[in-house]
Amino acid sequence: MNTLATDNTSSMARADFIDILNDEFTTMQGFGIFAFLSFHDIDALYNSFLDSAKPAKTVVKKFVKSYVQQHTF
Repeated sequence: MNTLATDNTSSMARADFIDILNDEFTTMQGFGIFAFLSFHDIDALYNSFLDSAKPAKTVVKKFVKSYVQQHTF
């Protein structure tokens, strides 16, 4: 039972992170994350966030800013 609660918490944290990421891409680019990133890319970014001690919004803003700078034509 404890594992189920942990899995639900983990799933909610991942969903919250994806929402933050999607909102930032939509604000910066006008389209959501799936127009730019694969599921694998999103999962890798989420795992990187978990390894950092920074808040999700900080990680996301830095990533999106860097991504936009690298992919601007």
